[in-house]
Amino acid sequence: MKLPTLFKQNRNNCYNYKPRYYDARKERIESLIKAKEARLSEEKLKGAHRKRNFREEWETMKSMDRGQNSQLRFIIILIFLLLFAYAVLKYGNLDSIL
Repeated sequence: MKLPTLFKQNRNNCYNYKPRYYDARKERIESLIKAKEARLSEEKLKGAHRKRNFREEWETMKSMDRGQNSQLRFIIILIFLLLFAYAVLKYGNLDSIL
């Protein structure tokens, strides 16, 4: 039987110790599985976005063509206007117009 005391007695500390075991084969298999899953998820995303990317590329190509066509049209009109102004100044009779 214990006698009552004024001081607290120290008890043994209990730890939740779990021994670890390293299995290199298991680690390698898990890393291969994770890599395969990541590659498959990338391929699924790539396939889903392929159609959208094709549309986006098509639209950008169309807009670039429109820009080039408008620049070409502007250059042709400018050349015709300059030729017309040259012809009027060189061969035209401005006194009859004024």
